[in-house]
Amino acid sequence: MTEGPTGSHSSWRARLITAAPFAALIALNVGFRFPALLNSGAVHSDAAIVGLQAMHFLKGETSRFLWGADYQGSFDVWVVAAFFSVFGVSPLVLMLAPMFGHLLMVCAVFALLVRLLGNRVAAFVACLPLTFTPQAINGVVLYPPRQWGITFVICGAVLIAWPSVSRAPLRIAVGVALAIASIYCDMFCLLWMPAIGVLAVLACFDQPRDLKPVALRFVGALAGSAFGTWAVRALRQSAEPKQHEFQLGLNMVEHNWPLMRDTCFPFLFGAKVWVPGSGIVPELWVPAAPVRALQAFGALTLVLLAVASVVLMFTRRVPWEVKRLVVFGAAATGTAAVGFLISTYPGDMWSTRYLAPTLWGMPFTLGALAYLLRPRGFAVLMVPYLVVAAIGGWVNFGPYVDGPMPRLSPRGAAADEAELAAFLKSRNIEHGHAQYWLAHRLTFLWQEHPAIAAFEWDRYPPYRLEAERARRKAFIFHPSEPRASPQVYWNALQQAPGRKEIVQVAGFTVILYEEQP
Repeated sequence: MTEGPTGSHSSWRARLITAAPFAALIALNVGFRFPALLNSGAVHSDAAIVGLQAMHFLKGETSRFLWGADYQGSFDVWVVAAFFSVFGVSPLVLMLAPMFGHLLMVCAVFALLVRLLGNRVAAFVACLPLTFTPQAINGVVLYPPRQWGITFVICGAVLIAWPSVSRAPLRIAVGVALAIASIYCDMFCLLWMPAIGVLAVLACFDQPRDLKPVALRFVGALAGSAFGTWAVRALRQSAEPKQHEFQLGLNMVEHNWPLMRDTCFPFLFGAKVWVPGSGIVPELWVPAAPVRALQAFGALTLVLLAVASVVLMFTRRVPWEVKRLVVFGAAATGTAAVGFLISTYPGDMWSTRYLAPTLWGMPFTLGALAYLLRPRGFAVLMVPYLVVAAIGGWVNFGPYVDGPMPRLSPRGAAADEAELAAFLKSRNIEHGHAQYWLAHRLTFLWQEHPAIAAFEWDRYPPYRLEAERARRKAFIFHPSEPRASPQVYWNALQQAPGRKEIVQVAGFTVILYEEQP
């Protein structure tokens, strides 16, 4: 029987209603990060190395790990290479690859929450902490590598927690395996494993009165764990573990607790914002007193809502499927906090990234509250935090924004870098050296013509070998990276035979050196 005009119209309307929240989440996530997208030319060296490795991957050069970082696998490289093969090599495409992973993750979380909460509005609002985010999240969303490891974890959790009896053991097995596979992408994802383990165990008891389904789900969870562990070990078998990678100790609590309490948690929740500028160390943003009060109120609001949700989880009205989701989010927060306190790595405001699982897990932690409250009431309660998160995340773009408007910064335009490349090519220079945070950035922007090796750290040794063998080379310096002094290198070169020249090009200091034949 052919569907009539009225039926067809209803079908399209239903599809539009279903797709609209996904489209809105995607638009908000992309729009909020537009300043960084506009300034994609400001790519830093940690992200640029992924782009460079992806370029080599497309030429047939493979590696199981990220160059110079055997705690991170090359999955992000594969994704970036796929994007490059379709859209071409550029800083913007490099940025879009991890953002795609973030958008996939957000849509998966929204789909799960719609099923569990039974309300699109509540699910949408619960996902907004993944949209309006601080630098600890934005730095992962916009610059590889790390986002795909987080996407694996969250999508694995979504599969484990999906409220369906059909093929539940297989779904749990795939979800556990996917989550564990994230460890290959980035060892940082080990932080999530206790929460994933707790969620998997709780998901086995969705039908507690029937022993057979419980047993089958446990078998699925164990099978997924075994397969995921085997896969990670197989992929990482050529990596030599380093002693410094897992240094933990209770003696670190005395140092890390004040840092977490006074700096990192306030930064994570929007109560404080450090803004990057022209120097190495960012500056604390000090707005007017009313804005500071709003920041504190908004951050406190989110903390109280999360605590309230954990407490309300124990009420009978909250379904079992929502309860275990809250436990997962709370466990992610607890593991991140404990890991922060006993780790040797935290040292400054950028250490906030180690607490980021708190926000990635927030849509889950808020599950009980979102279920019990009316959608409008839940949305109203979330407004203070979302406002300060949006303000903080926006201000943290620093030179990429001018008040409420995005702007193209000189570094984002990379015009000076293009002028420098043209100058070096005019001097027939294809190799050189620079401080780490300049070297790989310039090499990627110039697509290896010229290729610049880092002074202090070889993430890709062939760059250094080629630079050392070259008769003509450049030593490049910029005021934004004062850790390398042109005068020091100029003095050192005076003892070397050959032609030397120091020039200023578009704000860069360049020492040109040509060995004697």
